[in-house]
This record gives sequence, structure tokens and C-alpha cells, in this order.
Amino acid sequence: MSNEDRKWKGLTFWLMVVLLVTTILLLGTVTAVQAAEVTEVKRYAPAGPAPGAEFEVTLRITGELPLVAGIVETIPEGFEFRSTTHPSNNYSVSGQKVAFAVIDKKEIKYTVMAPPSGEGTFSGTWVDMLSENEGSIADTIVMVGGGGAGAIEAPAVTPTPTPFVPAVTKASRSIPMMEAGKEVAMVFKDMDVSMIGLKADKDVSNVEFKVERVERTPDIPAPAGIPYVYLDIKVENAGGAKVEGKIEFKVGKSWIAANNIDEATVKLNRYDRGEWKALPTSRTGEDNATVYFSAETLGFSMFAVTGERKVVVETAVTPTPAVTPTPAATPEITPSPTAPSKVPGFGAILAVISLLIVYAMVFRKKGRGGGKEE
Repeated sequence: MSNEDRKWKGLTFWLMVVLLVTTILLLGTVTAVQAAEVTEVKRYAPAGPAPGAEFEVTLRITGELPLVAGIVETIPEGFEFRSTTHPSNNYSVSGQKVAFAVIDKKEIKYTVMAPPSGEGTFSGTWVDMLSENEGSIADTIVMVGGGGAGAIEAPAVTPTPTPFVPAVTKASRSIPMMEAGKEVAMVFKDMDVSMIGLKADKDVSNVEFKVERVERTPDIPAPAGIPYVYLDIKVENAGGAKVEGKIEFKVGKSWIAANNIDEATVKLNRYDRGEWKALPTSRTGEDNATVYFSAETLGFSMFAVTGERKVVVETAVTPTPAVTPTPAATPEITPSPTAPSKVPGFGAILAVISLLIVYAMVFRKKGRGGGKEE
């Protein structure tokens, strides 16, 4: 057994012990844990860190409390793990792999140092110890030294009440390899889009991806609603593969306020086959200057972000009728519901299941590859 194998098995054993003990303790005080469930883990990282600079990676967990999960992150070769804000007894490092025991937390931050040049792909897996759910974290491609070929930066401007204009209006990415059905995430800084996830229906290599803020040309009709921005998003050299994705974008609060936009009506629309089609869009968050949204698309072409003005409903004022006092009725006392009882023996059973889940998560791919490390 190699040194690397010993380190990895030690890391796995540590993660199993931490999560096993935590699960047993948690089940001693919580009932109906079947309702708790992790549904997704997303990774956020800068698109183009400076050579040799430290940068922050954020993992965001979608799920309900109580929450007990294990996450294993794989950092690309050449990049170095430096630190994390996660509790010191709840993470462990072995080579390029970092294992986190997640206990009632929905966000993990860790710091990585970039190499002098090149690019790398961050990958990861997760397992929910309470619901038995498990999954992969979409790969994140990081390019050292900038936002990718073709990135154009505009000079800084003083903020005004006019619509938000991003510092970067054009960017491109080269994706060395896309495995069928596996999502690849690309992060964009200072653009209308903050992240785009791609998924192909078959293996493809050397895919070119381009995104650019554009103006609508006269031959394209205007979409319904008030337009905020037009984006031209292209996938090239896909080898005939069908590529779909998720687009996370942001809208300036100044534009929303200036146009009296109802946030619930903000949509991402795709121009396809001569017409605009509204895509399923949801609000995901906000900061001081912008509101964030996410939409899913089955293809890529020209897109438009639009919104509708708030509807003002006038209501007629009707006189308030006189109220005749009535004798107060004696309230009936309803007995308080009995608290749900804990399931006897459930903690011990789930503890054993938890141990098997983590073991399967870490060693499944290893076993398939004949003992070779991923």
C-alpha cells in the first residue's frame, strides 16, 4: 500500500468517526429526522485569481436542519490548500483532498493559493448522513491570471442611478473535457452573469464557450416586458452534443427602483426559432447593489433579461359599519398535543447506515478503478 493510499484511508476513517459520533448524538435529541435533507451543494470561486495569490472558495449547502453531511473536495494539482474557517476538528487534509464534516452549517469557506500559471478543475462529492442522499458538486474551472481569453475590462465609473454596467462585458472559456451528464460550472466576475453550469448528453472535448453583453439588432423583435440586458451566449465545437445549462445572473437594484420593477416578474428569455421564450427563473439572493436570479435553458443563443412594472391596485374606501358589542364567550380549553415520541432504536440503526454511506461514497470509484486513486 502506497503512502498516498494510507493517507487517504486515514482521512476516510477520520470522516467516518466524526460523522458517526455526531449522528448518534444528534439523534438522541431530535425527532422526525426523516424530514431533514440535503438537496444540493454548490461551489463558488473566482474565475481568474492572480498568479501565486490566495483566493477563497465557498461551498453552499441547500437543505433543512438538522443537517449532518460529509463533503470531500478535490483541489487541482498545482493549487495549494491554505486554511478554512470551518472548525479545526471537523476537517482533514490529505494531499489534494479535503474532507469536511458538516454539522448544522450551510456554508463552508476555505482558502487556496494559485500556482504561477495554468488552470485547474475543482471537483467534489457529498453525502447526507440523515437522509442517505448523495451527489457530486459541479466541477469548477479556474484560470490563473484573468477572466479568460477575450475578457474586456472597462474603466471604473462612479455609481449613478442609471442601470448597472458591468466592468467586464465579454469573456470566453475553453473546456478541455465534458463527461456525459456531469455538470461543469464556470464562474464569471464583474459580469451580468455570475455563474453558468453546462451539461452535455455525451462526452466532448475542447469545447469553446463565449458570453457577451450585446445590443438587440433591428431584425430581432423586442421581448415582452422592459428589457434590462441582452446577452449572446454560444457553445462551439460541441461535436454534435446537446448542451443544456443553468445561468445565474444579476440585476442592478438601481434599475429595479428606477423602473418600478416587480422582482417577481424578472425573467431570463431565450430567442429561439424566431421568437422569445421565457425560461423558468427564480430569485436566489441579493447584496447591497444587485439581486441574483437563476434560470435553466435547454440551449444557447441570444438571451434577454426583462421585468414588468409593479401593478398599482386602487381600492375603494367603504364606510366602516357600526359594531354592536356582543357578550364575550367563554373560551374552550383545547388540550395541548402530545409531543412526538422518539423512535426506539432508530439512532443505532441509522448510525450503522451512516458508516456504510460514507464508506461507499469514498471507496466506490476507487473500487471500480482497481484500487487506483481518483
